[in-house]
Order: sequence, then structure tokens, then C-alpha cells
Amino acid sequence: MTARKLYRLELDRIEDSLRDVQEHFEEINAKLLMRREPLTDQIIGNLLEGYSYVDELLEAGIELFSRSGLDNILELNHIVLCGSNESVRMEYGPHLLETRHRFAEGIDEVSDWYERKRHKSAYRRAAGVYVLSVSQPQLFLEGNHRTGALVASYILVQEGLPPFVLTRKNAAEYFNPSTLIKYRHKEKFLDRQYYLKKYRRVLQEFFEETLDKRFRRSIRLDKEEKG
Repeated sequence: MTARKLYRLELDRIEDSLRDVQEHFEEINAKLLMRREPLTDQIIGNLLEGYSYVDELLEAGIELFSRSGLDNILELNHIVLCGSNESVRMEYGPHLLETRHRFAEGIDEVSDWYERKRHKSAYRRAAGVYVLSVSQPQLFLEGNHRTGALVASYILVQEGLPPFVLTRKNAAEYFNPSTLIKYRHKEKFLDRQYYLKKYRRVLQEFFEETLDKRFRRSIRLDKEEKG
């Protein structure tokens, strides 16, 4: 018998961390380059649904950056905006349809980059996908930072690393470069060749230094050797 590990998320601990950030958001906001709207219960609830969906994808062994897996990235964006409630999604139907068109126009660039970097570390791939998604033109109409954090978490945990989870300790260090990334444009030469590469390195180092094993668990799976 050989053993392999399946990595999953500690959803209760993730919620505790997000609630702690919510409770202390005013003091966090004071440290930011640009003040942000507070984390509402709705935002946190949808984000937790997003982490739960990531957990399901990990359990199922779905490869996000395969042709059959890309729609799951779009679904993550729908979840962070509307949750899974069908009546809410019906209400925002036109917006979600426009989001689908936006996603279809931009996802090839992200997935092609990911395919070229498959041999790189999960830290680098997670940071690169985040930067490409959040910089202009953004992958989605809204919710790019939250969706990018969830996709990055999937990439990291798939390789046995902890997910990215917002904490009181790492919030300013995450929000400040994210703000700068948002205002850089992939189609501008200087932004693409200098600034976006710089922020990708910053975010990669951020992941390497701040990811917390408390938010990830492993499950041992016994498997019979074949041949």
C-alpha cells in the first residue's frame, strides 16, 4: 500500500480569521494607501461560500486551468458577488451575463500564462494569476480581488501549501500592493514589463512569508500500488 495526501481547508478557522478582520477593520483601514469599504456580513458570507467551493474542487481533484475547469473560476466570481442563492442570481442576471462575456475575453491570457509557468513554484503561479486577474483590464467586472484570492488559494493548496486567508496581521501587507496592481495596465509596455513583474515578486514573497498552516489540513489516503 502507498499513501498520498489530499489537502483541504479548515473552513471554521478561516471564518474566525475573517470575523477578526471585520471586527478590527477600522484600525486596518488606517494603515492602507486607500481606504476600503468595511467587510460586511454579506461579503464575508459569500467569501466563505467561495472557500467552501474551493474545498469541494480540491476534494474532487478538479484542475482549474484545464478547458473543462475554467468555468469554475467564473463560478467563484459569481459566488463572491451573489452567493449561491438562485433568486439573488436572477436579480443580478444581466450583470452576471456581462461578467461572463468579460471573462470569456480575458481568461485565455491568464490560462496561457499559467500553462507556460506550470513548472514554476505554486507561490509564483498563484501570485502571477492574481496579478493578471486584478490588473487592467480586469478579468471580472467586480470582485476581482476576492476571486483572485480564492483562485490563488486553490493553486497553493493543490500543491500542499496553506491557502491565502486575510488576517489582522497580513491585511495591510495584502491590501496595499493589491491597490497598486489594480491601477496598472497589462497592455502598457512599462506596466507589463516592470511594474506587474515587480508586484508579482512582491506578492510571491508575501505568500512565501505569511501563509498559515492553521488554515489547511491533510487527509491520508491509502492506495494500492499497481503493476
